This record gives sequence, structure tokens and C-alpha cells, in this order.
Amino acid sequence: MSDPASASVEAHLGPLTISKFQATERADLDTALARLPEAEAFLERNLRRIEPFFDLRPPARVLDVGAAQGVTLTACAKRGFEAVGVEPWEPAIEVSRDLAAATGVRLDIRPGVAESLPFEDESVDFVNAYSVLEHVDDPDLVMREVFRVLRRPGAFLFSTTSALSPIQVEIAGFPLFPWYPPPLQRRIMSWATEKRPALVGNTTRPAIHWFKHRKVRRLAHEVGFVEVVDRWQLRRGERGGRVGRVIDLAGSNRAVRLAGDVAASGMEYLVIKR
Repeated sequence: MSDPASASVEAHLGPLTISKFQATERADLDTALARLPEAEAFLERNLRRIEPFFDLRPPARVLDVGAAQGVTLTACAKRGFEAVGVEPWEPAIEVSRDLAAATGVRLDIRPGVAESLPFEDESVDFVNAYSVLEHVDDPDLVMREVFRVLRRPGAFLFSTTSALSPIQVEIAGFPLFPWYPPPLQRRIMSWATEKRPALVGNTTRPAIHWFKHRKVRRLAHEVGFVEVVDRWQLRRGERGGRVGRVIDLAGSNRAVRLAGDVAASGMEYLVIKR
């Protein structure tokens, strides 16, 4: 920003620097190795979550969009899947080669962007994209690309930002940021990327999209996905006790789901191609 808004932002932030807001693609080899056990556990949870809706089992071909150093792909390959990925940042791909050497797991991560996936039509069974759609130029095109590369049946699991919840981890120092007007969000993100990169994890591709259920469902259905499963449906029956009962209710009750969406950051979906 080179206008009065920039000065007001600086005054609001003061000397704030938040180290925990670190872009995933910038992790080094030691960090990638340390994340592997968590990635393996997370994969097992996700396989259980999607099982009622989509049958995914080895040796299905799994594509990770925004693969970074290949931690998720390593977990998939160790589980028996054919794991491939796409990542736009070359230093992350270089770390993935070191990770492959350290783990003995072969990784196939190709340079590219989500709007133009370097894979043939109907060549993969499952696509994973965590915290990607909010960073791309064109979410509509990404959804179309994913649909193109998926076989029938195929499924796309993704998480992204929520415009419903005030809680977020995309930028430090701005309370209630998801509720800001979109033009202001973009101006702040542009300013932070250029002037205070630590606030956005030192990424050059900050989050510029914030989603509501209606937009996600519209994108999915316009492309041709026939089923859209949200995070509350994915988690139904996963926990016991009071929390479990609330989660189960959120899967079928709109009022409870809305309250949950306001209280929990981000959104997660499984969309299915038949």
C-alpha cells in the first residue's frame, strides 16, 4: 500500500512479529521429517472419515496439490498408494528430494500450479489439497482442473478458509480478519506480503479468498461434482460424549452447523465425481 491506509495499518500493528505464521512450503528437511508421524496419523483419520462416502484404498493414485516438501505424499506412499504431487515453489521440491533420500520413499512432485495441473485427463483417483484454494488466482479453474484429472469415480478432499468464522491463521495481528470486506482483505494481504512478510508466514502467495458454503457448493456443482460432503458430515460418529453429540447434530441441523462454523476456523469438503 502506498496510501493513507498503509500508515494506519502500521500504527495498528506496531512492532508485532509472529513466528508461528510460517508458510508450509518454506519448511526445511528437519521440519518435514518431524511432521511425518503427524501426517501419517492424519492420513489414517481422513481415510476413516471418507470411507462412508468414497472407497479409497491402495494402490489408488493420489494427487496432492500444493505438495510442498512431500510430507503428505510420503505418508500416502508408505500406506501403499501411488503418490504424485504438484508444487509451484522450487525450493520445496528440492527439499522433497532430500526427504525421499532420508525416508527411502520415492516421490513424484512436479512443478506447476493448481490452475494448470501437469497430469492427463482422468489419470488420478483422488486429489488432496489442504490450504490451497485460498491462495490461488482462480478457484473456479482449480476446481475444473481437479475434475478433469479425476477418474470416475473420483474424489477431491480439500480444506480452505472460512468467511463465517472470525478465527484464522493466514495473517497475524488482524482480529476478525475473515469478516473484513474482500477489497480491504486483499489490500492488507498485499501490503503485508511486501512490507511485513512475517505476518503472513513469509509467503509470496497469501490467502486472498474466503469462502462460504454456497460458493463452494456452486463451484463444485457447476463443474460436475455430484456430491458435496462438509466437515461435520465427515466427522459424524467420530467422537463420543457431549462434543461428539454436537458434531453429529451439526451434520444434520443447519442452526448447529452454523454455530459450529462460526466457532471453528476454516472449512473442509469432500466432493465426489461419479
